[in-house]
Amino acid sequence: MIAVEMSAELAAAVPVVRYEPPAPASHIAIAASPEIAFIVTPTVAVLEKAFRDSGYSLDLVRKFNKPVPRLRLATLPNGLADIRNANRRKAVFLALVLPLILEANAHIAVERKRLLYVSAMIKSGLPLPPSLQSWLSRLAKRYKTEPDRLDILLKRVDVLPVSLALAQAAIESGWGTSRFATQGNAIFGQWTTAGGKGLVPAERTEGMTHKVRAFDRLSESVTAYILNLNTHRAYRGLRALRQEARRNGVRPDGITLAAGLEPYSERGEEYVELLRSMIRVNRLAPLDGAILSDEIIGFESGA
Repeated sequence: MIAVEMSAELAAAVPVVRYEPPAPASHIAIAASPEIAFIVTPTVAVLEKAFRDSGYSLDLVRKFNKPVPRLRLATLPNGLADIRNANRRKAVFLALVLPLILEANAHIAVERKRLLYVSAMIKSGLPLPPSLQSWLSRLAKRYKTEPDRLDILLKRVDVLPVSLALAQAAIESGWGTSRFATQGNAIFGQWTTAGGKGLVPAERTEGMTHKVRAFDRLSESVTAYILNLNTHRAYRGLRALRQEARRNGVRPDGITLAAGLEPYSERGEEYVELLRSMIRVNRLAPLDGAILSDEIIGFESGA
């Protein structure tokens, strides 16, 4: 238990600060804030040039843990599905999805840190101020539990291994080439009900009414995917594996947590092995340690 006298220090360590990048003079920033809907959809060539200009490459991230710049594309770049070279298409896809996953994880990490602080206050017998009570209620509602179930919240409010999320994005979207990805920004193939916003699968089984959920922006797809794994009862096994790793002082990794995703696909254990193979073959494990920088990749006006 954290001592009471550390409360002020903990509070200072978990400020809620909204990231607001400086407005670039001659560039259109990619998602200066999550609320901005982008009109510009770059081509693959323009996106690759932006990567080079910013010094962003997956090899530098893998080998030297170079910070990953922020890139909040509204949609996939034009021409991704037309790339014939498979290695090039994979590299572009991974490079554009990685920042989205890191940013989603960063928001969750801040929430988890604040939740740990709240938990320490409660264990120490300190009353929560109204602002924290309100925040805890909203958090519990989003994570589908009650504010007093801190044990459940601490199991659910946690990040996912980058390697696992990247592997699933690649599989479920066909490396960004599926109809669901290009038309609905659905890179994780999540289902929704007949009345939900989504696209009807071309080969949907007769009698089924589900759709593949569609999103206005790629970032929304990532956020919804992580929240789904963090809340749905089907993935309790994944959350238990992650919690066990935390207790053992080990960073949860994609290879281990893949075991908890058997329910994600009708292929079951075969899907788990596919995920692990995807992580190994595409050298995704080193990306679990990737960190996000404050730099934002931008494009010249008119690009």
